[in-house]
Amino acid sequence: MKINSETSLYCIFGNPVKHSLSPVIHNSAFRELGINAVYLAFEPETIEEAIRSVRSLNIKGASITIPFKVEVMKYIDHVDPLAGQIGSVNTIHNVSGRLTGYNTDGQGALNSLLKKNIGINNSNILIIGNGGSARAVAFTLLQNKASVFICGRNHERIKALAKDLKVFYDNADNILLDKLDKRFMSKIDILINTTPLGMTPRINSCPIDENLITDRHTVFDIVYSPEKTKLLNIAEKKGCVIIKGIEMLINQGIMQFEIWTNRKAPEEIIYRSIKKILYGENNGN
Repeated sequence: MKINSETSLYCIFGNPVKHSLSPVIHNSAFRELGINAVYLAFEPETIEEAIRSVRSLNIKGASITIPFKVEVMKYIDHVDPLAGQIGSVNTIHNVSGRLTGYNTDGQGALNSLLKKNIGINNSNILIIGNGGSARAVAFTLLQNKASVFICGRNHERIKALAKDLKVFYDNADNILLDKLDKRFMSKIDILINTTPLGMTPRINSCPIDENLITDRHTVFDIVYSPEKTKLLNIAEKKGCVIIKGIEMLINQGIMQFEIWTNRKAPEEIIYRSIKKILYGENNGN
């Protein structure tokens, strides 16, 4: 990659952000397509200062991560309607000084499902968790005409998220994790874990009783380390369609790249680059 006075700058703002895989995603795509651009990671003290730098340095696009996803909305010019519903932004596009904010987290999950030919319209989806990822995924799936149940151990938190969803969509509800039973799960088509349970180093944790999983379920775990969590191993043995967290990681990044460049991202190159970093693999298998 040759860097010169014509090189466009893209970046990620967060704190901490040194662990981010976004530079791998975007720099591998820039190289493959021969785009004269570079993507760097920054840890600004405040997001207000960071957004000023986007304007003054003409940074073409930025990824936004913890802890700035909500606060950043105060400093940009326009927020995409879906990001407005979600209440957070993870992507900024700078077009001639006008900054527009998007949220690609939920779309990354949706695209991961669609690429497996999983139907969303009229499906019943159980989302375990109540954090930012659960919120983004829930709003996006509801927008695509799914019915969503927010599930967790903390009644107040899952009830609060469900209440926010119901402001825009009727087909949202909540259920406590310990109230799940086989009868309820017989109505569920897709199970999505948005909690860190099962993530390295707690690889023996599973967010749901394995006896509730049957081969009627598509099981999606947004945890990407390890590549296949305990939840996914259990689901695979039961004959479920499974979707790994790496799929969402890559698909949300692909959407960012395509918003910024208006070009189709080289998915296979990105996938191989991420797998090499995460799992030490040199191929896309």
